[in-house]
Amino acid sequence: MSSELEDFLSRNDKAVVEFYSERCVACKTVMAILDELSKEYPDIAILKIDVTKNREIAKKFGVIALPVLIFFKNGVEVDRVKGAKTKKDLKDFLERNR
Repeated sequence: MSSELEDFLSRNDKAVVEFYSERCVACKTVMAILDELSKEYPDIAILKIDVTKNREIAKKFGVIALPVLIFFKNGVEVDRVKGAKTKKDLKDFLERNR
């Protein structure tokens, strides 16, 4: 795990890590929705990781298709969603892991 990711997870009890690529249209859509939802869920920290610049981290987490959101509690993965999602889908994802 990268030191940036380790540091981020150690500082946040509840966190979402979004794996994305700048060339991925679905990633940009999910990113925009997640940015919007971050205002409703200030207790959940969000980190975005560009897989083209961080291939080893993506590989470590088994990310082979984009976008992927992984929810961590106390540094441990508890849930993940893959692919393009609606705002309702992403809100449900955050709610069930809160």
